[in-house]
Amino acid sequence: MNEPLLPDSSLTAVRPKAPGAGRSGERLRWGLTGLAAIFLIVMIAAAGLRPTGREAKPGTGEPLAVLGVAPGPATRPAEEK
Repeated sequence: MNEPLLPDSSLTAVRPKAPGAGRSGERLRWGLTGLAAIFLIVMIAAAGLRPTGREAKPGTGEPLAVLGVAPGPATRPAEEK
């Protein structure tokens, strides 16, 4: 007939949930899952579009040397009148 009283510490652990309180965790989980999926899609696309190797091809290098042009002086000489 007489029920034993619960200690005060056990009363504080039991709280009624507010309406929709469990849904915020579900929304967070879905948001993080979507973010991870987009991250993976972008990483896979970046790996597929990555340039293959930088091999030295003949004729590449210094553009002036390829054309056979020697570099000139940095400044033009002053014209004499």
